[in-house]
Amino acid sequence: RSWEIGRGEIGGHCIMCKDGKTVWSRVKRNAKSYAEVTGLSDMGRMVPSSQWLPRYTREKLAGDVIAGITVGIMLVPQAIAYANLSGLPPVYGLYSAFMSLFVYAVFGTAKDLSLGPTALMSLVVAESFTKLERPPAGFENECSDIQSFDFCCTDGEDFACTPVRLVIAATLISGLYQIAMGFLNAGSVIDYVGFPVINGFTTAAAVSILTNQLRHILGVTDIDRQWIYTVRDLASSIHKTRWQDFVMGAGCIVLILGLEKVQKEFVDRRKFSRIEYGLWLAGTARSAIAVVVALSVARIVAATDAGDEVFKLIRDIPPGIPEPQNPLSSVSADDMNEVLTASVTISLLGYLQVIAIGKSFAQKNGYTLDPTQEMRVVGYSSIVSSFFQSVPITASFSRSAVNSASSIYTPLGGLFTALCVIFSLEFVTPAFFYVPKSALAAIIITAVLHMFDLRQVRRMARVNSQDLIIWSTAFLACLLWSLEYGILLAIGVSACLTLYNESSPTLLRLACEADIGVWVADPKYTTTGLAKSWAPSFVKGSSSTAPLVVKLGGAITFSMANQLRDRLLAIDREYQSEDEVRALVIDMSAVSRIDYSGVLALEAVLEQLKPGSRKRVAVGGETVAVDGKIHTRKKGDVFVQNVWGIRLHLAHMTSPAHRALLAAGLLDGDVSLGLWTIVPHSSIATAIESVREDSGLVTTTWPFEWMVPTKLARFFDSGAIVDGRNEDPPRQWQCQETPDRKKLWARLSPGQQSIV
Repeated sequence: RSWEIGRGEIGGHCIMCKDGKTVWSRVKRNAKSYAEVTGLSDMGRMVPSSQWLPRYTREKLAGDVIAGITVGIMLVPQAIAYANLSGLPPVYGLYSAFMSLFVYAVFGTAKDLSLGPTALMSLVVAESFTKLERPPAGFENECSDIQSFDFCCTDGEDFACTPVRLVIAATLISGLYQIAMGFLNAGSVIDYVGFPVINGFTTAAAVSILTNQLRHILGVTDIDRQWIYTVRDLASSIHKTRWQDFVMGAGCIVLILGLEKVQKEFVDRRKFSRIEYGLWLAGTARSAIAVVVALSVARIVAATDAGDEVFKLIRDIPPGIPEPQNPLSSVSADDMNEVLTASVTISLLGYLQVIAIGKSFAQKNGYTLDPTQEMRVVGYSSIVSSFFQSVPITASFSRSAVNSASSIYTPLGGLFTALCVIFSLEFVTPAFFYVPKSALAAIIITAVLHMFDLRQVRRMARVNSQDLIIWSTAFLACLLWSLEYGILLAIGVSACLTLYNESSPTLLRLACEADIGVWVADPKYTTTGLAKSWAPSFVKGSSSTAPLVVKLGGAITFSMANQLRDRLLAIDREYQSEDEVRALVIDMSAVSRIDYSGVLALEAVLEQLKPGSRKRVAVGGETVAVDGKIHTRKKGDVFVQNVWGIRLHLAHMTSPAHRALLAAGLLDGDVSLGLWTIVPHSSIATAIESVREDSGLVTTTWPFEWMVPTKLARFFDSGAIVDGRNEDPPRQWQCQETPDRKKLWARLSPGQQSIV
């Protein structure tokens, strides 16, 4: 833009655009646009409860209370089980299950979503922080004792050490990451993680969780946590199976799956009668029922002479809500590197689950989810929860499904779920002493069974084999290596395949369907393999009267520019003619954009499409007339061929492609001035109609180099006229002097117009 003196001093001078818009107005306009996108200018988006709370009714309150309590009964045993999966004391699962629900009730946008500990997040925590090693000499600390903030304990022959302080610090840091991404509107980064990566990751996590929990079902100890070694240790310890734990675990699995079937059976009939509603409620609270049955059996057995050693129990859980404390108070500078690294995976995975689950229920129940606000609210929840010793949290699909089935009206239902957890912490924790670990393992196993979706994998394999490669990479790497590095490797493979596909331009030869007048791809022609194999057949049958029409697909960017140039030049070598000017018509409707590398590639192609003398290598057996005599070229002979050029016509150009080519100067130019540029058209039909006229213009006006007089123009006076070559009758050329005092031959057209 041009600048001139205006009002308002900036750095001692006054500047203003000629259109009257100051720099400051631009800044304000951009700031306003940013605020609108991120929701900072809309209180309704920043605090969604301000929209539904004024319209809150008793009917909605009753629905939220029922749904909240129902989910609360389900959440308490799950929270204890997921803490056990994380390698943490059971009470930390309960600490993670209430404060986030208070925050989400105020700032959340999805009424069905339930935050808290989940199986997948628990596995990530275990892999990120839990260290398995041999206990030091003289170490005695049962896993029921949680006095040490660095939770190291013995469980039979197992010794686990999970630094709780680092896990809680990671909850805080991941929340800060999520808030920052929310205010930067960076949630779209998740869009680059495709379904094959996510599904492969979750399937590997499900297999890992299921295999890990078998140790509690079998009641065996000294089992490594890395999957391949877990399988090895389980196989070698199968003979040590404790039948009591096995019967308890297997029985709980059967009970939970049976109640789940009952819940699904009566989900649509629960409003018909109290009995059917009771059956549906029993199915919904299946985890709690399984825990109550298991601890009742364990308590009865403990009252006998067998004592409390028959089953492996979780034992003491300290009662009460934890006092707020600084999550970083016990974290050293040396530990922060580990926390910061793990928090990246935790924050992205947490947001990914929230969006995936939230969108599915929003679509099902007909309301709108705000992804930017959801990222922020998960961050708020993580930060607040971390001050109450919470481990990382995210959305739970099973609990959100119960909310949806319970006809919850607003996110306020989470408040009543949180009150159930607080009630359990204050009054019920002594009863948890007798909960068998095998019962908790049964809850986890039945929860992760829903993470297997092999039907989608089979369908994906039929649709696109490359997606199966990405899925397999994610599954095997996450299972055999680690979840964090496995998902990064899968994303890398996905990116490489995407770049490979973008670097392979789609070039289809089109044929016109005479009946309907539509140009469609001809499946007989392909551009795969070596150019010498496909190029001759690809251009076969094309001429000046029947030009070659192709369709180009994909963005012409740096990744595909070189391959596109090579393929068009392969077509050029086979399509050029010594007798006529030919045309290549390209349908550009599928080209979304062109970058500078693409412009350079098209310039290189245009240079080769120009008329000129080309050196060729004979394939052998070709006959040619030279000075009235017939000669046969031998294989490998080098000869000169005068080609008349190929005009490049582009049809159906998109706006970004047209702007790029126009800015590069590839659409402006007259052949009569010696410029070989692209000819744009609105459609293929108009391009075909203009080919004959355009070819005639080139034939009569272009200064073909083999027609230029033999002698150089600089040896003649300006205005001198000399006969040219290789035309019958010969065309006349005139010597002309340019402004920089250079002399050139100008071709005299029949109308006596000089063409340089």
